[in-house]
This record gives sequence, structure tokens and C-alpha cells, in this order.
Amino acid sequence: MRTLFIEDIPGSFRAGIADDGILTDFVISSEGVSKSVFPRRGSVYRGKVIRVIPGIAAFVDIGDSRAAYLEPGKKGFSKDVVPGGYIPVMVERERIGSKGCRLSLEPVIAGRYLVLDPGAGSNRVSRRITAAKRDLITEIADRVVDNHVNKYPGHFTIRTLATEIPDTELFDVLRTEADYLCGILGDLRNRARSSDRAGILYESPDAAECLVRDNYLDSITVSSKESFSRFSAVVDKYFHDFSWKPDLRLFDGGAQELLFDHCGLDVQVRNSFQRKCKLPSGGEVVIDEAEALTAVDVNSGSVISGSSDEEKAFLVNREAASVIPAQIRLRGIGGIIAVDFLNMRNDARRAEILNIFKTALKKDPLVSRVSAFSELGIVEISRMRSHNSNLMQHSEECPLCHGGGRVPDVDTTLGDISRELFRRSVSHHGYEQILLLKTGLMSFFQSECGRLFLNKLSSGLGITVVTREMSVGSREPWGIISGGKDGMSR
Repeated sequence: MRTLFIEDIPGSFRAGIADDGILTDFVISSEGVSKSVFPRRGSVYRGKVIRVIPGIAAFVDIGDSRAAYLEPGKKGFSKDVVPGGYIPVMVERERIGSKGCRLSLEPVIAGRYLVLDPGAGSNRVSRRITAAKRDLITEIADRVVDNHVNKYPGHFTIRTLATEIPDTELFDVLRTEADYLCGILGDLRNRARSSDRAGILYESPDAAECLVRDNYLDSITVSSKESFSRFSAVVDKYFHDFSWKPDLRLFDGGAQELLFDHCGLDVQVRNSFQRKCKLPSGGEVVIDEAEALTAVDVNSGSVISGSSDEEKAFLVNREAASVIPAQIRLRGIGGIIAVDFLNMRNDARRAEILNIFKTALKKDPLVSRVSAFSELGIVEISRMRSHNSNLMQHSEECPLCHGGGRVPDVDTTLGDISRELFRRSVSHHGYEQILLLKTGLMSFFQSECGRLFLNKLSSGLGITVVTREMSVGSREPWGIISGGKDGMSR
């Protein structure tokens, strides 16, 4: 059972997909209270070319605080890419570290089953679509293009999700989505012609909507009536009246319990930010993210089973080969990933571990390439990197260690505070909630942005929240005390 859970309370939004209770993807948002929202991957802008370095890059203003960049093609830049000129561009990769967005001159518009590419000369079919259905989908996609080729140039990429469509409905479903995508393309082109400044032409769906668009789902469970209304529209947008649309349900315990707490997902989310991941045998996987690559180390830990070191290593490596791909996907890690398995001398066992590893990676929607074991026992992975990992998105550099460790950022802390106040509004109903804050957080709550957030939180939860500065000696950045007429209780 594949379910999308959406937990939406004042000050905190979380969405996650679980396969039979095991979390595979998630997104977290605190409404971008403490920082600006970066341009999303897939959004299309009318950009102004600022500077061109031949053969290296062109820097483009798309209205963001940081200039985006465009890499040259095989024949260099087109004649339209000149300083001061305006060009339509798509965000191909979001900001990563100190780098601005990477752009593409060939905007594509993605739907659930099709991706419209105005510059393509022929249709393409996902490699994951098996031969049994590939010929039928290819033939029907060509018929769909014939209906549009005179109206709009370009062709489509047929996504793997098209395999969920019954054969008898393939043409009607693909034609419906093709009409929708071509309509978006026509609108953004009209806006590009009528605009005289840099700015957005088409904003791609947010991360939560993409979870609906890009995944097989049996059901969607939401925690609020507002989210129920919003995602009813999202489901209708991508599934129309199709018989295979996921069931949308409202969590009936939303007034008394957090949805992620009820489903056991909160612990899984928190564990995904930990450096170490425990294996059933007692071994562990240690994940360290750096700017250029991610290092994954497999340790035997407290494993005592196995008649020899070789047997022990094979047992732990076999578990790690299934866990590591799931953790890579859950944590949103991309780029180069180096996995240091426990040393095994047996070539047949090495081949078995590599097969398990590659099979597990096939569940990942993003494309990865896997190398064979190196002489030192290292397996290298190259995974598509379109944005920062979850750890980098939801943490910031520690002012004390300057990057040696990570601490939660303000948005993540606000989400934690919101959820704890929600729990206390249930368990300590009617009590005044005293929010204790260290100096940095206190400064935020004394700002206009912080006061607005606190007012919204108080009115949304129906509680009174007051702030107090925490003692200097405390190690925690914040805490909450529930006060009442009978005294104080933690």
C-alpha cells in the first residue's frame, strides 16, 4: 500500500510517501518564514543576459537575488545570448551551495504521463517501459503528436507512469494531457512576447504537488480540511475522472494527534537527518555529506553472527546493499557517492552484493550509474543532482564549528516548536505556553516576521504563547513550559 501522508498545521507542513509504513520520500516546509524561496526546478523565466564568457558560461538575471548561469552547447552560445538581451530559460538545477541556478535554453513542461519538449524532433519513451507495452505506447504517442504538430512544434517524452493507464484509454488520456501541456506552453510564450522585463513565465508545481504528480499512489491522507480542498484540486488536475485516481481521505484524529506521529513517520523523518543508520544485524551505515561527494561507510558494529570475518562481512554488506539506496533516495542525496563496503575476497559474493545494490536502485525514479567494486572495495554511484539534499536544505552552518557539524535552521526549528505546541495544546488544554528561547531565536521572534508567525500560531492552535529568554548555560536552543493557576508543569 503506497500512501501519501500530508500533515498541515499552523506553522508546519510535511508530506511523505510511505510503502507499507516505510518512508521513501518526504518534504518539509515552515512556509519559508525565515528565508526567501529559491526558483524551483522546471520553472520558466524571461531572463536578461548580464555577462557572457565565451566557451564557459553566460550569467543571466531571472529576478533572483543571485545570478543564474547558462552553459554553452556543443557549438557555443546561440546568437540570442548576448549581454543585455532577453531570452526564455528554464531552471534545470536549483541552487546548490554557493552556485546559482543552472539554466537551459530549451524549456520543457512536465505532466504526469508526458513531458512536452518544444525542441525535440521525435517522441521518446522511458527506458523503464517494458517491451510488452512499449510498441503500443509509441504508436499512440505518435497519433497524439499528429493532432498537435500543426498547432505547436515539438514532441513528447512518455514517462514510466503511462504504464498505469489501461490500453483502451491510452489515447484519450495522453491526448488530454497533451492539450493541457500545450496550453501551458502557449500561455508562457504569449507572456514572454508581452513582457518587457526579467521575471517568471511559468512556475512549476511545488514539492508536495510533485509527490502526487510523479508517483504511483494508492491513497492520500491529509490532516486538515484546507489540505483536503487543495489536494482534491491537485488530484483532479492530474487524474481528471480516471478510474485509477488515488483515494483522498481526511485524517479523523487531526484535532488530537499529529498525522506523522500517528503513522510512525515522525521518527523516520528525524532518523533521516542522523549521520548513522542502524542495520538489523547490529551493523551500521555512516553517511557523511561533503560539497563534492558523499561518503558512505559500512561498519560491522556489534555483529557477532557469522562463522568467519568473510561471513560477517557478507551478512552486513547484504543488508547495507538494500538500505543504502533507500537512504540515498530518502535523504535526497545526489552527485558522486562513494560506498565503502566491508572487505570481501570472494568475487561471487561481491557480484551478489552489487546485484542487490543495483536492484534496489531501480526503485529510485532518478537515474543512477553504478561502478563495479574497485581494487579498494569501493562502489561509486553517480545520481542525478537537481537540488540540495534534505540535510543541506534544512540545516545551516554552525557558527562554532564552521561546517564541521550541522544544526537545524530557523524554519526547521519553527516546525519543531509548532508541533510541540500542538501536542501541548491537547495535553495541557487551557494552559499558557511559555516559549523559552536562546538569544538568536529570541531576536527572530522579536522581529516583525517572528511576531506575525507567533500570532498566526497562537490563533491557529487556540492557545496563548509568551516568549522568555533562556539562560545562557542551557545547551538547547529552545524549550516550552506549560503554566497554569496551580503552578508550573513541564
